Amino acid sequence: MLAFAHDDRTAGLYTITVSQFALVFMLSAVAVAVPALGREFGASASQLGLVESGYISAVAMLLFPVTRLSDKIGRGTTFACGMALFTIMSMILPICHTINQFIVLRVFQGGGGAMMVSTGLAIIADLYPGAGRARAMGIAGAGVYLGLSAGPWLGGLIVTHFGWRWIFYGGAIPCAVGFLLTLKTLPVRPVLARGVRFDPGGALCIALGMILLSQGGSHLDGRFGAYMVVGGLFFLLCFVFWEGRAKAPLLSLTLFSGNPAFSLGSAAQFISYAAIYGITFLLSLYLQVARGMTAGDAGFILMIQPVMQVVLSVVSGKWCERWSPHLVATAGMGLATLGLGAAIFQGAFPALWFTALILALCGAGSAMFATANMAVIMGAVTRENYGVASAVVAAMRTTGMTVSLVFISGVFAVVIGPAALTPANADVFLKAMNVAFIALTVFSALGVLMSAKGRLEVRKGTADR
Repeated sequence: MLAFAHDDRTAGLYTITVSQFALVFMLSAVAVAVPALGREFGASASQLGLVESGYISAVAMLLFPVTRLSDKIGRGTTFACGMALFTIMSMILPICHTINQFIVLRVFQGGGGAMMVSTGLAIIADLYPGAGRARAMGIAGAGVYLGLSAGPWLGGLIVTHFGWRWIFYGGAIPCAVGFLLTLKTLPVRPVLARGVRFDPGGALCIALGMILLSQGGSHLDGRFGAYMVVGGLFFLLCFVFWEGRAKAPLLSLTLFSGNPAFSLGSAAQFISYAAIYGITFLLSLYLQVARGMTAGDAGFILMIQPVMQVVLSVVSGKWCERWSPHLVATAGMGLATLGLGAAIFQGAFPALWFTALILALCGAGSAMFATANMAVIMGAVTRENYGVASAVVAAMRTTGMTVSLVFISGVFAVVIGPAALTPANADVFLKAMNVAFIALTVFSALGVLMSAKGRLEVRKGTADR
């Protein structure tokens, strides 16, 4: 456990909160800027998918290796390195000249994000080992939801009035402030821990799996892309096989054995993000490409989803105290599935109030699910396994987001092909969007079943409820 001076706890907490805001803001704001990027670089629809999926896949493939790295050199050191890398990439990305340069640098930015994601909440647990931890976690969570809420609206205004580059320049400012606070409040000097072993085989398998999956999804219009996707899935299966037999695994699989609430809750977590995450990306393109709206106007409408997430996150926590968490999670997943099902008809029913309804349903449903499902997962493990369980939750979230964007990129590659995404081929885009929403709705319905079966049984040593 890290040692902190009492006076630095508040500053350290708000340092982590700033990082949580910056990570999510950069993701949600860039989603609104994607059409502007496509116009400037002449990028294809599948390349635009890589703008987001490259970032998320980098976080997913590095999450477990970086967690082990932080055990070896210290969480404060790892967090500071991640904050520095994220800030530097935010300053370099605006000077890119091609979409390929941009995608590569977004991957490096995702690497910095992985260092912050894997250590931030664990540092808060070190800062607040007893009383006040829940409140501190709530403050950090507020940073996430603030970034989600501000990203589409503020990002849209920035793109409309100043250009997409200023999203990165503006996002670099809180990151730079956070880095300076990190140097002041957290122990950033490396301290090598003895006895901590790394798992290079597992790290290699998950890296190859995520790289092949994200790249293959954007090239599914050709045979080589399909081979890459198959190869990516193969290496991810190899990662699971390897971790079950490794002496020092990056992910211990013993948590899943004989624990259906944890296993089903983790599976539902993955399905939820895989099904719902891409809706902002798809509807951002729809509003700007098919409806001809400005980025600012589109961002204002897209803000409905995160606002609903903020409101329902607070309420659903109280509902979990009144009813079984897995029932609240199931209801939330069902609500989000209803929103995705409605999105299938967005192209045929283009009224803006219908778009708002879709976003409201998905936002409310995902918030209810996320809060309640976290209660299921954390309530299914003993206290000494909270850290590992948190890493699993983060891994399911980021992997689900990666799969969502890779799938959408694949649909774009097959349906739209290599052509640049412009209003001239809006009809083809609407067809691709419809195909994506049909598949995502079916997948989300599977998550409803997973969540319903993930009944939490009270066991000795688990979380107090």
